Amino acid sequence: MKKPQDPAACASSDAPADSVSEQRYRSVVDNSPYGIYRVTYDGRFVTLNPALCQMLGYTPDELRTLNIQRVYADPSERQRVVAEYDNWPHGKAYDLNWRRKDGRAIVARVWVYAARDAEGEIEYFDGYVEDVTAIRTTEQALRQSEKLAALGQLVSGVAHELNNPLSAILLFAEDLLTSERSAEEQEALGLIAQQARRSRAIVRDLLSFVRSREAVREPVETGPFLDQLARALMPQLAELEVWLHVDACESTVSIDRAGIEQVLTNLIVNAGHATGPGGEIWLSARVSNGQFIVDVADNGPGIRADVLPRIFEPFFTTKPMGLGTGLGLSVSLGVVQQHGGAIVARNRDMGEGGGAQFTMRIPMFPSGEFRAAPEPVQALAAEGQPQARRVLLVEDEETIRRALSRFYRRRGWTVVEAEDGARAFERLLDAGETFDLVLSDVKMPHVSGIELHGALKDLRPELLPRLVFCTGEVESPQVAAFVAETSCRVLVKPFDLKTLASLSDEIASRAAPAASPIS
Repeated sequence: MKKPQDPAACASSDAPADSVSEQRYRSVVDNSPYGIYRVTYDGRFVTLNPALCQMLGYTPDELRTLNIQRVYADPSERQRVVAEYDNWPHGKAYDLNWRRKDGRAIVARVWVYAARDAEGEIEYFDGYVEDVTAIRTTEQALRQSEKLAALGQLVSGVAHELNNPLSAILLFAEDLLTSERSAEEQEALGLIAQQARRSRAIVRDLLSFVRSREAVREPVETGPFLDQLARALMPQLAELEVWLHVDACESTVSIDRAGIEQVLTNLIVNAGHATGPGGEIWLSARVSNGQFIVDVADNGPGIRADVLPRIFEPFFTTKPMGLGTGLGLSVSLGVVQQHGGAIVARNRDMGEGGGAQFTMRIPMFPSGEFRAAPEPVQALAAEGQPQARRVLLVEDEETIRRALSRFYRRRGWTVVEAEDGARAFERLLDAGETFDLVLSDVKMPHVSGIELHGALKDLRPELLPRLVFCTGEVESPQVAAFVAETSCRVLVKPFDLKTLASLSDEIASRAAPAASPIS
């Protein structure tokens, strides 16, 4: 192999400018927007141009003292390129991970050509470089967007089917809790309702990737809230053979109960998987400087240094295929951020017992923000006695109709049921029949809630203020457009009875007296 030219003797182009053609050659190299270089077989720079120096953040003199391996994020990648060069398709570019002088990573698209000596041995490599970092970032964002769109379609497709049975479970459980029962039955029904709300939160968290999550805040007592959460997780942690210790303060916070429950469930279960059998987890809560702070710590192996910066990225997971979606922590972060808070992760030092710790901080709100629901105002009959309110339930799912009917009858309402929009429309066209409230599903066979809304808007617009819709999904274009355009209230299934009761009383209180026909 020939001895390469001394790099110290090289200018920006190694050809002396003593002829017109050589001057043109040097002008092309020096003014090219692409980085151009020549390196020896072992990686020493011989030729380089200003565009390459600007791309990498080095001066020409600095680059000439370096081996090209130094600009690779992983120096072994250069060895791979050299080793596979003869088998690489001629003229095909490499996408290489390079690193600038300031440490910033870039993606370099490099076309590499070999210059050989008389014996056919590679003497130099000539490279032509384009910085495609922005392009690759955009492509990655597009792929991420496509993943989220696919996830949205999947979740939207099953949300309706999941939320209908969840609605029935939650409605029946909450309704049964209003009756006198033994402490054991009360606890069992409470756990059933809690797990239904937890399942609802999972679906809503998945949907948060394709729409903004709506956080429904309510005042929550921290001690009972965390104790109930711990009891609900005990069976799952027992299977993992992990111990959970709870140290909760007594305070009242304004949170989306189901959302924060799902956040803490994600953190605790993740900690359980990290520690393994015999591990311990500490769940502690406190109020400090106007913030509700919850720590979830474990005595596991901690978080690897290369994983820690990416731990909240969507779809990033260290679990084997099929055991994790990589959504839990990303969803958790989004829920907490909607509360105006944050989650941080760190590794505890050995003096603290080792392992990992996640800290959630949520701003507190003054108690004056909470307003009690207005007392229901019942319509009076002519003789001054309270008259039963009337509700029309429009729902194709029989179990949900039965649960809602049971709920309203227990509250003293008169209930009329309709299996679809067509039957409901017949009842509503009869001006002699009055309703204080119409509660309708959105998606139904035959005549949907959307079609019912359109017909009433044209023929009985005075009924629209008494119309409330409920739906198991809002992701399909048709339903999303309807929710965005309608002035009617929309409840997303499964909703709890407290929300339904408050909304029903509010609408009925604003309605005209039920003794008069709606016209």
